[in-house]
Amino acid sequence: MDARWNSTVREGLEVVEVETAASTAAVALHGAQVLGFAPRGQGDWLWVSRRARWAPGAALRGGIPICFPWFGAHPTQPTFPAHGFARTRAWRLANARAVAGEVELQLALTSDGETLKLFPYPFEARLTVTIGAGLSLALEVANPGAAPFTFEAALHAYFAVSDIAALAVDGLAGRAYADKVTGTSRRDAEGPLRISGEVDRVYDSAGPVTLTDETGGRRLRIQAASAGATVVWNPGPVKAAQLSDLAPEDFRRFVCVESGAIGVHRIAVPAGRTGALSVAITGR
Repeated sequence: MDARWNSTVREGLEVVEVETAASTAAVALHGAQVLGFAPRGQGDWLWVSRRARWAPGAALRGGIPICFPWFGAHPTQPTFPAHGFARTRAWRLANARAVAGEVELQLALTSDGETLKLFPYPFEARLTVTIGAGLSLALEVANPGAAPFTFEAALHAYFAVSDIAALAVDGLAGRAYADKVTGTSRRDAEGPLRISGEVDRVYDSAGPVTLTDETGGRRLRIQAASAGATVVWNPGPVKAAQLSDLAPEDFRRFVCVESGAIGVHRIAVPAGRTGALSVAITGR
């Protein structure tokens, strides 16, 4: 079949639906957020909460939100939105094309009066989503202004799993990480990471990371470029019960593995230059 795409509306938000010979996908213009990706004959690699808030200006739980221009809470302004503003802004579809059986979507976000109140620099952000046998995302941020700036960014992927207790995360053994649950710094044990409760770790490693869903029989490889950090997050049962856009047992059905330019790995962009971050997700 020919690769093709079309725009539709889901729950009031514009979504680009994509079909290729190898896969199907969906990308919302809200936040430039990939909502789903499924190779032919397989279930979706990504997870979206049934209680997700589908509304302009709201963070939509699931898929691959874009964290920019900071990660987590703002370092000096606690009232600013967590994970920046990119995931709750309307992006525009700048280009769509078929290339060698794949579909490439380019979505754009440009600074305006509202963003300058939160991040006082002009910028031009572009996300390229490539859909084929695998899924890749490349975020580029250009600095058209006269002053340099730095930014944090993360591709906050929610991966669907059959059961979090049967998941193995490989590629982070022996790596140092900041444990945001305990507020301490640690080094991971040798062997795969197993998740049995709340996990919120920022690893000093760009991976690559392999997810093995032992019950579902799925194995995914996550390969980042210019990231520097990998975040692993699952709220566990107690925190999940406190989040209104999660059902109580949803924590069992996903894991977040995020490729990020965070903290000491934040990206510096001189005037007139561009900073970039990308990730490729493939089945193995």
